Parts: sequence; C-alpha cells; structure tokens
Amino acid sequence: MIGGVSIVSLDSKGRLAIPARHRETLLSAFGHKLVVTLESPDHLLIYPEPNWRPVEARLLALPTGNPTLKRYQRLVLGHAETLEMDSAGRILLPSRLRDLVGLEKDVSLVGMGNRFELWNAEEWDSQTNEALAIDQTELAQHLGDFTL
Repeated sequence: MIGGVSIVSLDSKGRLAIPARHRETLLSAFGHKLVVTLESPDHLLIYPEPNWRPVEARLLALPTGNPTLKRYQRLVLGHAETLEMDSAGRILLPSRLRDLVGLEKDVSLVGMGNRFELWNAEEWDSQTNEALAIDQTELAQHLGDFTL
C-alpha cells in the first residue's frame, strides 16, 4: 500500500526524487517503472506500472460512442507516459504535464493506496485545509456506517 505525504522539491530539470521510504517499496514490490498521467487540472497521477495496467484496461473498455467518455480517455490515456526511476530514484516529469497542473519547485507526493497524486505544495496545503473544514455532520451523511 502506498501512503503518506512527502514534500519534495523538483530539481532544475523537472526531476522528482522519490523519497527513500517509497522508493524501496516501489522497487521491491513493483519494479522501477512508473506511469504518470493527467486526470484533473490540479494534480498528476503516478502509478507503479503494474497498478496502471488494470486502470488502463478499464479506460480502454469505456464506451467510445459517448463524447464525454471519449474526451476523458484521451485526457488520461493520451497523457500517460511510462517513466523509469534512475539509479538515484528520480523520474523526469514531462514538462508539458508539469505546466498543465502548475508544478514548480515544491511539490507534495501523496500516497493514495495504489498510486500517488502529485500536487503543487501550496495547492495541497489548500486542499488539506478544505478537508479539515468539512462539516462532520454532512460528512457522516455521506459516509453512512463507514468509520475509521
């Protein structure tokens, strides 16, 4: 399972150094290939390659006659790139993807179970503050019996 939040800095070439605690897990459980893609205007998704394959299959299985679903397929599949960690555990993020979601120097790498989300650090802080401000009564209505 991929979890936790790490604040890291992109280098001048746009490389992301995967933190050691994640790098060791990724290399031992999944190998050195990661897939990065775009899903929304505010963050990137980074999957270990084996975790990406079922997502890719589900996307390819979507009905192509629906224009909205076709645009979504183009967005996610069209921007998906396989990256290899170098010997220092870094990946070079495509500049186009960095620009589309506003990634500059400081970024937040957020573990989401089967993948990471990569956010501009300031935007991640904003998202965190919004989540902390969620009305607990409203949240309970949506969660039903679910508890942590």
